[in-house]
Amino acid sequence: MSVELQERVEILSKVSIFEQTAREVLVEVANAMTEVTLNPEEQIFKKGEKGQEMYVIVEGAVRIHDGSYVFAVLRQGQVFGEYTLLEPDSGARSASATSIVKTRLLALGQEKFYKLMSDKIDVMKGILAVLIKRARRQNFFEEKMNEQAKELERQRDLITQEKEKSEKLLLNILPADVAEELKTYGKAEVRAYDLVSVLFTDVKGFTNSAANLTPQEVVQNLEAFFTAFDEIVSRNHLEKIKTIGDAYMCAGGIPNPNKTNPVEMVLAALEMQRYTIRLREEAIANGLPPWELRIGINSGPLIAGVIGKNKFAYDIWGDTVNLASRMESSGEINHVNISGATYELVKDFFDCEYRGKVNAKGKGDVDMFFVIGIKPELSENGEGMEPNFEFKDMLRMLSKA
Repeated sequence: MSVELQERVEILSKVSIFEQTAREVLVEVANAMTEVTLNPEEQIFKKGEKGQEMYVIVEGAVRIHDGSYVFAVLRQGQVFGEYTLLEPDSGARSASATSIVKTRLLALGQEKFYKLMSDKIDVMKGILAVLIKRARRQNFFEEKMNEQAKELERQRDLITQEKEKSEKLLLNILPADVAEELKTYGKAEVRAYDLVSVLFTDVKGFTNSAANLTPQEVVQNLEAFFTAFDEIVSRNHLEKIKTIGDAYMCAGGIPNPNKTNPVEMVLAALEMQRYTIRLREEAIANGLPPWELRIGINSGPLIAGVIGKNKFAYDIWGDTVNLASRMESSGEINHVNISGATYELVKDFFDCEYRGKVNAKGKGDVDMFFVIGIKPELSENGEGMEPNFEFKDMLRMLSKA
């Protein structure tokens, strides 16, 4: 989907190097930019190359790295590559830029950048001359009034910015409906749900990898890893619950109940599996300890909400959660392990392999299935990876049932 001009301008206005740029100039800059789409793990430039464009992230995430070491993870509104525009003789940079997930960028070439800026010199001189003449005509009291007005405006802007930061932080911690309830009433009720799908993951190889990296490198690599999971979860209308060390937990069907969450959860799990396998191949190629993933899913009733009055956290409880954890610990690496309850809800969409009754700690013998992939007739090109129109149509029908 193309990025509309208004959206481009809003994104550019929040980029640090354009903060003082007039809106009409931003419109020209936005018009001059081209759109670039990167697939997961696709590089836009490699180590040692000198780029000729500046990139602004519209959607997705990019990691700036050198082999296994991640220098930074950049997201929406952040800019990279601008040194080639502002310092044309600075030489090549050593880092590589690689998308973490599917990422959309706006690109501005060096030649267009200089042309736009050079065209604005006379305009800026004219604006400055008008301001000087106007200032000379103002008397002392008008100047003081304007200073006060500017200060009030600055204070209002600061208050608005701080409010937006607080809102963004709250929404990053809690689901929107729960956050609104907390703001309105000072508390959020714990609710019961009839059908929620819960996913747990665990990384095999994390301990060995951590032993060969500094704590900072461990955190940066986990950040990139879980950022990809966050994007996958959001794209499939699920809710991240928390991370515990190298474990990741999410749920579907909360806080807004739906009937499609088992299918959406399995889709997300398969995408997480593919992403981890790509990273594994990359690590092996670079002679690094690979990360591999166990994934477990269970579906059923549970309760969810916020408890306590300090350090709010949205969480879920119930036997459905406990069994989902057992699905993960009783699974195998590079497989999506689901319970019999989840299988009954997704069997029309996915090919699965019955494992039989597997002993799960504290639960006894439980029916378990490995998800092979999307049914060929419901997937693009019959590959079992991406849902086709028929799959999506079945999911729409399920949501209305």
